[in-house]
Amino acid sequence: MPTARFRSLDPTLSMVDVTVDGKPARLPAGEPLAAALLAAGHAAFHRSARRDEPRGPWCLMGTCLQCVATIDGHTQERTCRIPVRAGMAIELAGNRP
Repeated sequence: MPTARFRSLDPTLSMVDVTVDGKPARLPAGEPLAAALLAAGHAAFHRSARRDEPRGPWCLMGTCLQCVATIDGHTQERTCRIPVRAGMAIELAGNRP
């Protein structure tokens, strides 16, 4: 998995349990999901259509669609616009071989 060098600016945020690609994870509640995933080391969120290469967030404001993932069964969700909440099930297509 590619590594990312991000961290939360507010270490006092409460952590909640979520699943990322079927594995348990703890992310800071209320943070934008894309930022929280980057801070947790997830850099590839989906894959390019033409070359099937891993892609990650680019603009982090909902314009470029590079941060899309499946969240709670809803495909093509913009993770940069969705706050982390307890119990989320996140699927990142970028991590598959």
